[in-house]
Amino acid sequence: MNHTTQTQLFDLFERHQALWQEKKQSLPQLDYDPQWISPCQVGEVHGDKIAWSALKHSGAADLNNIELALEIKLHPSIVDLFCSAYSDCLPCMFQEHPIELIQVWNEDDFKLLQENMIAHFMMQKRLNKPASMFIASCSDEMQIISILNDTGQVQLETLGKGQEAVLAENLADFLTQLQPVIVE
Repeated sequence: MNHTTQTQLFDLFERHQALWQEKKQSLPQLDYDPQWISPCQVGEVHGDKIAWSALKHSGAADLNNIELALEIKLHPSIVDLFCSAYSDCLPCMFQEHPIELIQVWNEDDFKLLQENMIAHFMMQKRLNKPASMFIASCSDEMQIISILNDTGQVQLETLGKGQEAVLAENLADFLTQLQPVIVE
């Protein structure tokens, strides 16, 4: 793993948790779903909310099945982002634009992510677009933030069209620019 990317990811988790502590005097919380349990949940359910804290993967999570299925090598930052921790998705601001950084909540979520990754890569191949992997959603549903698989650059991408702009030269730099927010 790229320790710089992983360090910046866990720094973002810490900034997100600190924001919750400052504004809500608690860990991050979300609606509790007994059918959607995560190893990063903390404590008991209060009302209809459960607290959570990003939890480093203890196992050897990887995306080798994606690489085998698509006959490609994923950029290491893609693997670092999705295989480092369990976490809820993180609402953030990037240069005054609201985004939501995609994360993996539990093993079922990890499987769903992988299915979506395969579909996304296959769509790009059909459209003759450079391979990229989505990492965040934007307020405009037709736009995503993705990592260009060949270079590791973080880009704004319009679905079906391709790259709009390079946002950062690498994922670690992109993560340092994110400002966590609390969405009510």
